[in-house]
Parts: sequence; structure tokens; C-alpha cells
Amino acid sequence: MSELYDQAAQVNRQTWDSIRRQRDGGLIQTHHDVAAQLLAGNTCLSPEQRMLAGDVPGKRLLDLGCGDGCELLEWARAGAKAVGVDNSPLQIAAATRAAERLGIACKLVVADILHLPEDLLQGDFDVVFSSWVTAWIGDVSRWMELVSLALKPGGVFLLSGGHPVTAFVSDLQEAPPLRYSYFAEGPFREEGGVSREWNPAGDPQPTIEWRPTLSRLVTSVAQAGLRISHLIEAGDAQAKFHLAGYPAAFHLRATKEE
Repeated sequence: MSELYDQAAQVNRQTWDSIRRQRDGGLIQTHHDVAAQLLAGNTCLSPEQRMLAGDVPGKRLLDLGCGDGCELLEWARAGAKAVGVDNSPLQIAAATRAAERLGIACKLVVADILHLPEDLLQGDFDVVFSSWVTAWIGDVSRWMELVSLALKPGGVFLLSGGHPVTAFVSDLQEAPPLRYSYFAEGPFREEGGVSREWNPAGDPQPTIEWRPTLSRLVTSVAQAGLRISHLIEAGDAQAKFHLAGYPAAFHLRATKEE
């Protein structure tokens, strides 16, 4: 199965590089200027993430799947010694530019989450954070093993993402659900990419995604030697129609056993 996971990472990397190129070129209307957003006092972190992380000043924090650095740089501005990992070189380049503009010192690494460099797996981190990347990781058990290796004993793992239930519920009355079974975990190959609005250039943007159930995520975290203390299921105040009755996101906090 590792060959499948590596193939998926390569496919998805090319799509995110395409999105980043179009953002940098001004083609995508929702251009994401991380530095401008943070300088304007806006936040990339949810209240649940801030609450579950606790105090971060002086702590070593590893952001797995940091993208263009929005959450990573906010943690760094709060005083964390931050390291960010993403498999898209163009996303890491965007995060580097934002860090320089904000005057923030942080380490940024191009790597796949399932193939982290050994120097990140020495048990040196107080916090490992990962937000909205569960759809891109096929081998959840291996992922959690690496999280455990990265954490100090007593260190905190904070995982956030789209709630798995949203994969088979539509937010529009006339639109079909993305999936017809909650227990269909993938992989799912989509030729249309993440969003039409994010591809005005019409690049090929296939994606390979997974939809792990909440039980699989929780079990994988626990089996990696992490003690779960919090699991928050959050709604979406902007949701339309019947999706308003379902959780839109989840936030999980776990601690590495000492």
C-alpha cells in the first residue's frame, strides 16, 4: 500500500503547486496573503485550537501539513518555536515569504508527512499540530506513529479537520452528497481538483483523497501511545439547509504517555 500512498502524495502535490502558482499569479480571486491577514489582526486558528493548545511561548511546535503557513506563523507569533512541513514546494515558498515579511524565524521543510526527516523524529517537540489534512493522508496509523516519535513524553498532539460526516452530506438541497456511505474511506480519485474557483487556468488538477471515519482516527491516535483528553465536534454557523444539523469540524487533543 505504501506505493499507493506515495503516488497519491505526488498527485496531490502537483495539484497544490498548481493552485499556488495561480494564486501567486493573481488568477485566483481568493488570493491568500498570509502576512497581510495576520498583520491585519485576523486569525487562522479557531478558538478550540487555541484553547486545546494552551500556552505555547517557548515551546517547540511541529506543524504537519502547514501549507502556506497561516496557522504555523500564528503559533510562531504567539511565541512558539515553530517548524512547518508540507509536501508542496510552492506552498513552503509562500510560507517562507510570509515569515520574512512578518520578521518571524521558523524552520520550513519540504517533505511528505509519511516520510518525515529523521531529525524531526527524535522526540523533541512539545506540540505537534495538524489542521485540515486528514483527507490527504492514506495511512493514518503510520501518521500517528510518526507523531508519537516527534513528541516529547508528555507532549501534546492537536489534530483538527473536517468532520468525516460531511463527506456524505450536502450543504445544498439540489446537490448530491460527496459520498453515499460514511464507512467508505477511499481512496477516492477526483479529476476536477479541489475547487473550480481555484483553477481558472484550467490546469489538470486530479486529487486522491481519503475519508477516515472518526473511529479510525481516534483508534489510531490511541494505539500510537497517545492519551486522548478532548474530542470536540464543532458546527458551522454559516451552513445551509440540512447540513446545519451536522458537525462540520472536529478538534482532538492527546498527550504522549510518559
